[in-house]
Amino acid sequence: MAITVSFVSNLASLYTSTCGLVNPLEAINLGNPQTVSSINTSTGFYLARNPSSNLDGRISSTLVDNQGRLWIGTWQGLRQIDSRSGTAIASISLPNSTVTALLEDNRGYFWVGTTAGLYQIEPSSGKIENIAIQLSSSRILSLAMDRAGFIWVGTDQGMTRISPYNSETYARLPDIPGTAANVMQIDNSGNIWVGTLNGLFKINPSTAKITARIPYVSGQIVQALTIDPSGKIWAGTPRNVYEINPSSNKAIARINSVTGRDIVALASNKNGELWIGMRDGLVLANTYNGEITTSVYNLPSSSVVNLLINNQQVLIGTEEGLGKINAKLKPSEIPNATATLIYKMK
Repeated sequence: MAITVSFVSNLASLYTSTCGLVNPLEAINLGNPQTVSSINTSTGFYLARNPSSNLDGRISSTLVDNQGRLWIGTWQGLRQIDSRSGTAIASISLPNSTVTALLEDNRGYFWVGTTAGLYQIEPSSGKIENIAIQLSSSRILSLAMDRAGFIWVGTDQGMTRISPYNSETYARLPDIPGTAANVMQIDNSGNIWVGTLNGLFKINPSTAKITARIPYVSGQIVQALTIDPSGKIWAGTPRNVYEINPSSNKAIARINSVTGRDIVALASNKNGELWIGMRDGLVLANTYNGEITTSVYNLPSSSVVNLLINNQQVLIGTEEGLGKINAKLKPSEIPNATATLIYKMK
């Protein structure tokens, strides 16, 4: 990920066996004269002039790194975005451009999951430091870092725990319930919660053993997770949002007002409120009574993909771009609030 903006849909042929930098000029589709790159002299990064408009514009993951820089994982690669101007500052070129998961480790390195592998990246240079090869599958779905700093990799064929230094494998769980580790979250006690195609379970990261399965959610696809400030677990499925007590490992409530809607992203704030991203919109729920207090309009797309709360703002990744909204809404903005567009694929 030299740093470039690349709009080529298939970069697999650009993989280098030395795991070094991909030549930035090779990352541009030279068959289309509109995509010839130019260099940004202030940053030294290569930027494409007129990227193709035919590629998928979804924002699959969002990250604000330890230097306050905003990064987005997309189905067209990994990009750094200026949140004020809404422009792409740079993009890190990858062997596979379809980014599915994004994580920053304790040393400031990025772990980038794609549909064809996992890469450790030094973000300032864009250099690929490590390529994880002993995974349960090369199709990455989710990433998490435990308290010891180890990286947990969720794939469509189980989970793997690897070293943050050299990608060495320390544990492999290929036969998890539900097979695919769709989403992962670390709770306040350091346990890992994993949502799969067949429910929700909890792992002790020290032993790599499953310590609990949540009965009421069993048999359902869990595709969204968040931990609220009090430590409660919230799980989203294609039909509802469930509240789980992490001590009893039981589902204790659900948000009835979104029953029947496809929940794909969740984010919790300090006020006991839950942002719920769905295939058909974004709402804010009061977790004490389950009522919807706000519906959000003017999203880049009505289909929300991921949510991130940062500095009193909710960053909203959708299928057609990135938006934002204040996490703390003014009384005048309730019940209807308007999102602001940050970035949209061109």
